[in-house]
Amino acid sequence: MTSSPVAAPATTPAPSVLRDSLAQSWYLLTSLPLALASFTVLVSGLSLSAGLLVLVAGLPLGAATLDVAGWFAAAERRRLAALGRPMSRPVYRPSHRTGIGAYLDRLRDPARWAEAAHGLVHMPLALLTWSLTCIWWSGAVIGLTSWIWMPLLPDGSDANIGITGLDLVFPDVPKTVLDLVAGLIFAATLIPVLRGCTAAHTALAEALLSSDSALLRAQVEHLSTSRAQAVHAEAQSMRRLERDLHDGPQQRLIRLGMDLSTAERRLSADDVDEARVVIAEARRQTDEALAELRALGRGIAPPVLADRGLVAALVAAAATCTVPTALHTDLPEGHRLPPAVENAAYFVACEALANVAKHAQATRADVTLLVEGAPGDPGTGARVVEVTVTDDGRGGAQLLPGHGLAGLRDRAAGVDGTVELVSTAGQGTMVRVRIPCA
Repeated sequence: MTSSPVAAPATTPAPSVLRDSLAQSWYLLTSLPLALASFTVLVSGLSLSAGLLVLVAGLPLGAATLDVAGWFAAAERRRLAALGRPMSRPVYRPSHRTGIGAYLDRLRDPARWAEAAHGLVHMPLALLTWSLTCIWWSGAVIGLTSWIWMPLLPDGSDANIGITGLDLVFPDVPKTVLDLVAGLIFAATLIPVLRGCTAAHTALAEALLSSDSALLRAQVEHLSTSRAQAVHAEAQSMRRLERDLHDGPQQRLIRLGMDLSTAERRLSADDVDEARVVIAEARRQTDEALAELRALGRGIAPPVLADRGLVAALVAAAATCTVPTALHTDLPEGHRLPPAVENAAYFVACEALANVAKHAQATRADVTLLVEGAPGDPGTGARVVEVTVTDDGRGGAQLLPGHGLAGLRDRAAGVDGTVELVSTAGQGTMVRVRIPCA
């Protein structure tokens, strides 16, 4: 006869409720000092900076005041996050100017002014919620315990002691009984009052400190910029392809046509030996044009990348580089990544190796392919693909507009990637590209 399993006793949520209530009480009681400090600093700073605007000194003072408002806002976000109410971080407008321009950019940032507004409005709300918290906790504690300590007071000393004033309405009822009833009411409503006060602070923070809409706007701007950079990179690639076709295979085909015309004239004049020489040269031009077309084809869409994956394609690229190149990777050969990521990583590595061969004057290069994936399995669940190309050349490379390295940045930006360049004169160059990968 089988015995039925005994149901586990249901866990009581009381400890969690008590812990949350204590955390909310601590938050509400400490909100008033922070709110008073924030209100005092912001009112003083903004008033003084407004009065000094005519002397220009108000600009740095106003910007510094907004920075202080940001510090108080960050503290408030951390306090709310500790209560299980996380807030998204602000998205400030980027500023690339210095001096007066940087101060003006900060003063024009709506996110910073929203933080300042929170620092000002937070004070009256904190005063109200602090008062309610003190009243409810005092009423609950004193009302529930007055029957213990009130009889211990000296005779006549309890004449004016009571938390309700109901003893004036019910003079025949003992004060301890009235206080006990009031304490029970305060205790029963304490948790809803604490939650309501905390919810008011949360709503104010969500209205002024949460940057969900700003974050969405920043993401849209980032996607627009990435798309523009990807289009620019493709346009650069097309222009480079057109230039390579014009300077390479097209010139050789023109030369081939001229050689064939010369050979035709030699054959018409029965000059077979000269015609044979010209035809041999034409065949050489054909072989060279075919080799150049194959090289350009590998640059457009290398078959090895489409057929065997990124690792095999990088092995081929390292083998064809004129500088001795070694490949290091933790990605198993044959494992496939998303096509857009593979294409971007391959072209970035090839462009970096081309720069090494043309300009670095290096004797050695290294290509490192790393994939940050799921714990214990670097080949699956990849999050970031990192391609690093280093050389021992002369260094001094820069990300200048119109140059090959700038094209790397644009191509990586098209897939939300980033490019890091470290190139010290005389110490070689390191190009690292990080591409997010789902």
